Amino acid sequence: MGVVDAPWAKIFDGRSDRSSRAVLVLFAIVATAMVVGSVTLSRVVSQPEPEQHVITIPAGTATSLSLGRDVDIIPADLDFRLRDQLTVINEDSTAHQIGPFVIPAGDRLDTKFSEASTVEGFCSLHSSGRVTINVDGT
Repeated sequence: MGVVDAPWAKIFDGRSDRSSRAVLVLFAIVATAMVVGSVTLSRVVSQPEPEQHVITIPAGTATSLSLGRDVDIIPADLDFRLRDQLTVINEDSTAHQIGPFVIPAGDRLDTKFSEASTVEGFCSLHSSGRVTINVDGT
């Protein structure tokens, strides 16, 4: 039998087979790096760092409110972004409510906003009794 000079004969050549595998492995590594890099970059670029918001309700707040005094602890409209952290520290001797959150006397609330929403509700810290909490999804 003679030497076959056909294009399919190179498939059986060990060097061509190793070269093909090396190219495929290199392609897989580059493709994976591009996907991981673009996902990481999109998370960093599109979402700002979350902020920590701390509200302290001082002792005597309930007494001041019961005497008809305005307390200037929080605005009537609270604005947050996704992933922001809210901590409310109640140093008063009475429980207080800010929208859906009830903070017992001498206790604290820690919450992280994970959904975009607007919530209106009761607020014991305002003479109007109302507060709006906005969580921006962008």
